[in-house]
Amino acid sequence: MKNTNRRIITGLVIAIAAIIFVQCIFYVYVYFEKRANHDKVLKLINEDLAFSWDTMDNELSNINDWISRGHFSNGDLGRLYERASLIYMQKGETMAYYRYLGYALYYLERSSEKDYTINVYLDLANFFLNNYAEDSARKMMDSAEGIRSFDEIEDLQIKSYAFRMKGIMAIFSKDFDEAEEYLIKSQEQVDLSHTGVYEECYTAINDTWLARVYYETDRFDECADKLAKWEGHDFFTTDVYRQIFLRDLIVPYYQVKLLLTSANVLNDDEADEKTKEQTVFDAFEEFMELCEENGYEKAELSTILKLQREFPPVTEKSRDAVISTVQRLYTELFNEQNITYANVIDSTVMDSQTEVEKIELTQKKNIRRSEITAIGTILIIVVLAILLIIILNSMVDGLTGLLNRKAFNRMISHLKKGNSEYGIIMIDIDHFKQINDTYGHQNGDVALGRLGQLIQTENTTDVHCYRYGGEEFVIVLERQAVMYAEDIAERLRAAMERQKWSFDDDLVVTISEGISVGGRDADVVKQADDNLYFSKENGRNRITFSDKKG
Repeated sequence: MKNTNRRIITGLVIAIAAIIFVQCIFYVYVYFEKRANHDKVLKLINEDLAFSWDTMDNELSNINDWISRGHFSNGDLGRLYERASLIYMQKGETMAYYRYLGYALYYLERSSEKDYTINVYLDLANFFLNNYAEDSARKMMDSAEGIRSFDEIEDLQIKSYAFRMKGIMAIFSKDFDEAEEYLIKSQEQVDLSHTGVYEECYTAINDTWLARVYYETDRFDECADKLAKWEGHDFFTTDVYRQIFLRDLIVPYYQVKLLLTSANVLNDDEADEKTKEQTVFDAFEEFMELCEENGYEKAELSTILKLQREFPPVTEKSRDAVISTVQRLYTELFNEQNITYANVIDSTVMDSQTEVEKIELTQKKNIRRSEITAIGTILIIVVLAILLIIILNSMVDGLTGLLNRKAFNRMISHLKKGNSEYGIIMIDIDHFKQINDTYGHQNGDVALGRLGQLIQTENTTDVHCYRYGGEEFVIVLERQAVMYAEDIAERLRAAMERQKWSFDDDLVVTISEGISVGGRDADVVKQADDNLYFSKENGRNRITFSDKKG
């Protein structure tokens, strides 16, 4: 029985080790997959954005497939979501753009990727500025600077972007000296970079906003030089480029170009007032068409108001009144729409973060549930094993490790219900009382234990060994083993007779045995016991099989 317990405990340990091993394999697999995916993400984000609609759709599909199937660190997930958001922006899907920015922000804030977290806040600030929601933009800029000082940003592209946004914010605040300083600082970061990916477009954007500064500070010649530098560039003539750079370059470029044209025309002393106004109106129509075709009515309205403020039309008083009313109405509509749209986008970003948080909580719950299931499985296995050991021990003789009389009775009850023949070998140690009296009960137990070991060696699926009580033992034989009953009995008798004893080298301990074979109608146990009695009454150290008592 000790061997049985040992096998149970060994099996239990193996089962627990297997569960732990599988869990470890899973965690190792996830770790190495994250490392491999990290390299893929780095390769992707270091590539320039595709400039055709087909390749953009393919890349977006691949990114979403990666996110849904793979394991990534928080930083890599944030980068993937940010990359996807840029593609959505190129495609003109504004709400998807900001929803994915929210996803990116959620993961990046939970990572060590400080520069990329700043980049997302800069994108949000840029959006709010393009919708003339300066307060919301300022909050985003404050959040970005709260993560890390812009001077400490390591990524040159993000660092340039950060200083450019500081410059644009300063333009909106009419601090043009500070704006120029930040825009020059932004360009210095671009000049330090040599990736060949973003430098040209960033330079064009910086030049456009510097042109705006030069316009606001009456340096019209410098403004014209900056604009002329990019006149007719692919950024302005290629449809895909125009769509990609619409927000950051195209609209601001044509806006400052219109302002410069208006200033040059209206300051021309040689032309009459009506001609001047018509020339400005014609120039404005081009800008108006660009804005209305691409949903930039706010930029259009802002420019109208700016022109009216800086170059009041020479008209009748009634026209002044109409213009004043239109300006007031448009201003109210403009402010109301700004607040509403900013709140919608802000809500979208927050909702996307909440959505990701819920998804992540669900994933964590699933992982925790798996861990609890594994732990629960281990505990159940342990409890069942303990119960099994307790049950088995209740049927085991503590001295010999053989099954006890209770287990034997159950076995006989089971055999009597069947139709198969079975055999019984009853065994008794000869003169056992004399051994106890002469050598002590401790050495008597040694004799019992030794016989138990010998009997245990006969144990198979068809041979079941028991301690019957005192110095008596019994073996139950089933199926094919029945025909070998006499062989087993003789093997045990001879082995016991050959045993050497540490407490008396000359002592010979023998056993008597009785064998009986029968079916359910026969009292096989009683017959075997009678045969054992016959062996003990007729010389001991012998075997009696059924009626073979000669």
